[in-house]
Amino acid sequence: MVDWLSRPDRFLVVCEGTGGLIFAADECFLEEAERVIASAHRGGVVFRKPEIHTCIDSGLDALVEPVMFLRIKVPHAYAREILAELGLRGVRILEQDMQAYDLVIRGEGRLVNLPGLARMINSVGHGSAAVWTWLARYERAMTTSVDPRQTESRSANGKAPSPSSPLHSQRLTP
Repeated sequence: MVDWLSRPDRFLVVCEGTGGLIFAADECFLEEAERVIASAHRGGVVFRKPEIHTCIDSGLDALVEPVMFLRIKVPHAYAREILAELGLRGVRILEQDMQAYDLVIRGEGRLVNLPGLARMINSVGHGSAAVWTWLARYERAMTTSVDPRQTESRSANGKAPSPSSPLHSQRLTP
């Protein structure tokens, strides 16, 4: 592990020969890790697409994947477009709370369908929306992501999941 680049509360950088892996707690931390590594190596690093990790649950004897809880606060003017995007990504809406100026949405979705969602919501809401996500549970893995526009891949790592385990990883090569 490259301790001097890692931020254990946000991301870990692990060396693998001439390349390595980034394990990040969420997308923001993955982007931060990319900036830190690119700066440390003066741009001489190639980053690959992020992978969403699955694992084998011995109790279920099945491949499981992370399901995330989402809380989104968005001004009314942008709510319809955000709800449409959530539908495209297969997010199950649990609650919609209409407030004076905002709509607060609570839902759950497979992590494999969520990369880029926070950035999209921030863009649509012109910086006035907020997105919070955290691990809700692991469920049996589905074979494909709901939205074909998503190109992130999944890989089985064979390790038992824990609520604090990193969910995003990315390979990097010099």
